[in-house]
Amino acid sequence: MSIEESVFKRKVLNKDKLEAFGFLKKSDQSYDYQTKIMDGSFLVQVSIDARGNLSSRVLDLDMDEEYLAIHLEKTVSSYVRQVQAAYRQVLEEIAVACYSHLPFISDQMNRLHARLQGEFGDLLDQPFEKHPDYQSYRVAGKWYALIYPLDLDKLEGIEDKYKGQRAEVVNLKVKPAQLDALLGLEGIYPAYHMSKKSWVTLILDDTLSDSAVLDLLLGSRALVAPAILPNPNGPDYWVIPANLKYYDIDSEFAADPEILWTQKASIKAGDYVFIYITAPTKALRYACRVVEANIPNRGYRDRDGIETLMKLQLLQHYEDHLLPLDMLQEQGLKSVRGPRRLPPQLVAFLQEKGYFKE
Repeated sequence: MSIEESVFKRKVLNKDKLEAFGFLKKSDQSYDYQTKIMDGSFLVQVSIDARGNLSSRVLDLDMDEEYLAIHLEKTVSSYVRQVQAAYRQVLEEIAVACYSHLPFISDQMNRLHARLQGEFGDLLDQPFEKHPDYQSYRVAGKWYALIYPLDLDKLEGIEDKYKGQRAEVVNLKVKPAQLDALLGLEGIYPAYHMSKKSWVTLILDDTLSDSAVLDLLLGSRALVAPAILPNPNGPDYWVIPANLKYYDIDSEFAADPEILWTQKASIKAGDYVFIYITAPTKALRYACRVVEANIPNRGYRDRDGIETLMKLQLLQHYEDHLLPLDMLQEQGLKSVRGPRRLPPQLVAFLQEKGYFKE
């Protein structure tokens, strides 16, 4: 694997951050950046075209030519290794500043991850220290999805077209009564290294649609921990983050106890929303009720991509010392990186302490 491939593996470009880093935008919508390394002996040139494809090279300024030794992967001198390390550092700085990390190998699982984060905020973990490519989603401490790369020959009943291939797969729990029907679908196989009586393995190559895989993910989540799932006929309890650097929510609530907020996840009218103030505050500050959801955005929010809004009614304001992050973590809310449902343990705690009443 080349230096470029290893640095930008599982990365997606954020073009709006390029100029702040130092890239120059050209008339053809491409971007160029250059910097010297090794005490000015070499020049690193990086270009990103209009489609987001990156190319780079290193010039030896003393020789006035491209330094091709940068691409050598096997036996090289200590000096070449120093140049390679300096070059890698430049690329890594670009990756950190201008790219976002994608957690999965497959495009399909990355898309589904975004859906799961928006719906539940379930965090990923790496259950096996010796196998960092294995990742899992948990609910109530139990796996409901295990995602990992696999040589597809290891799957029982694999078709000839997949033999010799390696791809990302996911293990999901299903109802035993569903097994025969599911195993009759292309892309679904008896579970690899898990109970074949209640688990299946899916290939994440778009053979199954995103909606079909998402339905199975949600079904697995419900089977693993049905007791903590929301009541579809009653209100849900959500937490959403607010960054005071970008949004003065205090002034909005001071002006009106009802405000419009960007529609988040599957929040519906009648649900309760707790607003968490991000660093450096890191505490719950507001409790609200959703009085209306999925309101068309007719110019209220001018940022691209905001199509619908929800109306929040202020119920309670908390001093920042009452519900700080460390207390929330003790009650099962480990982090707030996006909208997610409150753990039942935390809802019960808030009600028991009198911090919240419906």
